[in-house]
Amino acid sequence: MFDLNIYMEVKSETDFQELRQQFSIWRKRHSMFIYDVNRIEHIVEDHIQKYSIALVYYRQTKKKSYLEKAQHEIDEINKLIQTVEKIELMSILSRG
Repeated sequence: MFDLNIYMEVKSETDFQELRQQFSIWRKRHSMFIYDVNRIEHIVEDHIQKYSIALVYYRQTKKKSYLEKAQHEIDEINKLIQTVEKIELMSILSRG
């Protein structure tokens, strides 16, 4: 009945496109909360931008601290996705 992708996780920059598609799915599935989905998408895009900047600095300097910052941004994106997915699950369960 529902295409519930509970275990979505970003592991590298190749997963960003899939994440962007997931926002489109969330907008369609929860049309009442488009504003909230847009805010979450903006927060995730900000983390993606910080991730990209950290990787550029890492490639320029080869300092491990920039690689750690990039990983921190991915961890923050995953925390946000987990929170949204838990809220989505509660929303779906409350409909029944």
